[in-house]
Parts: sequence; C-alpha cells; structure tokens
Amino acid sequence: MSQIISNLTEEKETLFIPLYGKAMDCHSKKSILNDSTASNIVERVQFDISKHKRSGERITAVRAKQYDEWTKDFIEKNKNAVVVHLGCGLDARITRTQPPTSIAWFDVDYQEVIDLRKHFYSETDEYKMIASSITSKNWFKTIPADRPALIIAEGVFEYLSKEEIKTLLNRLTDYFPYGQMAFDVMNSASTDMRKDDLQEKTGAILGWAVNDINEVDKLNPKLNRVGTIPLLKSIYVRKLPFGYRFVFSLLALFPKYKNAMRLLRYEF
Repeated sequence: MSQIISNLTEEKETLFIPLYGKAMDCHSKKSILNDSTASNIVERVQFDISKHKRSGERITAVRAKQYDEWTKDFIEKNKNAVVVHLGCGLDARITRTQPPTSIAWFDVDYQEVIDLRKHFYSETDEYKMIASSITSKNWFKTIPADRPALIIAEGVFEYLSKEEIKTLLNRLTDYFPYGQMAFDVMNSASTDMRKDDLQEKTGAILGWAVNDINEVDKLNPKLNRVGTIPLLKSIYVRKLPFGYRFVFSLLALFPKYKNAMRLLRYEF
C-alpha cells in the first residue's frame, strides 16, 4: 500500500496529535476507542511522529470517547438530526459511532485537510465533507437548516480568538433551529505551558484561554450549559493503563491541572 505524504503546517498539522494518540490507544490491551482507522492512517501517512510524541497523547482518546458518547446520546434522541464536526481532521467519529442512515453528517475542515481526508473516507448520500475554514461566513449554507443539530468542535477552539468563536457560535445558533454544541476549552496555565513548544514544532499559535467558564456562557445567550467535564476527571480515564491513571489522578488534585482542559456541552 502506497505511502501518502503530508504537507500540513501550523494548526492543520496539529491533527496528528490526537490521531497518534488514538492509534496508540488502538494498540493498547485495554483500548478505549478501538479506532483501527486511526492506526491505519498513521501507518500510511508520512509525517514526523517525533514532533507529536508526548506523554499526554493517550488523554486524547479519553476526550474522543466522551464526545463519541455525547454524539450517540444525541442521535438516539434525534433520529433525523444533522451532525456537524468542526475541524474534523482525520478523526473517525462517524465510523466509531455508526449513525443510522437517517442522520446527515458533515465533516468540516481546511481544504488541505479535506484533500488528505479523502484518501481514507468516501462521501455518501448521508455523509459529506466540506472544505472550508470554520470561521468563513457561508460554509454551513449547504447543510439542512430545518433539523436538530449537534455541533462538535474537538481540540479546535484553542486555535481561534474569543471574537472568532463568539461570531461562529452566533452564526450556528441563528442558522439551526435547536440542538446541542460540544467543545473543549483550555485554561491559561495549559496554553502557557504548551504554546512555545507547539509553535516551534508546528507553527500553530494557541489563542483563546478560559479560566472562568462563565466567560464562555456569556458568548451566546441562546446557549445553556448542561455539562462540564474536566478532562482529567472523565470516567474514561479509568480505562487507561495504571501508569497513566496514577499520573492523571495526581495532576487532578491541583485545580490548574484539573481544569487544564474542560469539555463543555450546551443546548440551544
């Protein structure tokens, strides 16, 4: 099978961090995701793995699992829903969650990312890929506006500014009649710790940092927060090997580490 060369840079290149973490998880004796697609992609795409090997990669499988479960829950209650995955990267959520054909699923990312993604995923009547920056004005106009919507942004908003996120959230709640949003935020301790290394290795720049969750709630009056999970306190951390569980449980004792990344769920 031929190798595929990746020329992604900056925030686009950061998609390899969660992808590598999911591939590592797949090879674990107690896999959380069993994401063979991630493993296959890592084997086929040529990229510098050394830049993306960090002790925290395994936690990305925990994050993905939580979003998968929120996705399944929403689909179970909304059989005719639209699912929109913002900044999808090479993630296989549609494969892992196996939505029924009544669900319309849209994966959105930059043109270069979608071009790479099309080597591994094929569109169907129910599944489409949209090549666009998520901050562009009109990418969502091809998505049905008369159905409940689940919008997921996994590891994405950290690379945008607060104003860009506010504008995006308002566009989405104005367009879709009702639904849910799920996304994560990092606190300033986490962004300060990672930003220099990330910029040096990929050129990506971390933007929005959130220390007070109430700041997020105020971005859009139509959004009602119904869930907040510090990533290190997720129930799925228990599925990690003992060494990871031990380290993460110690870190979770300190607020700045416990709140390094929080997963938020909103209704609108």
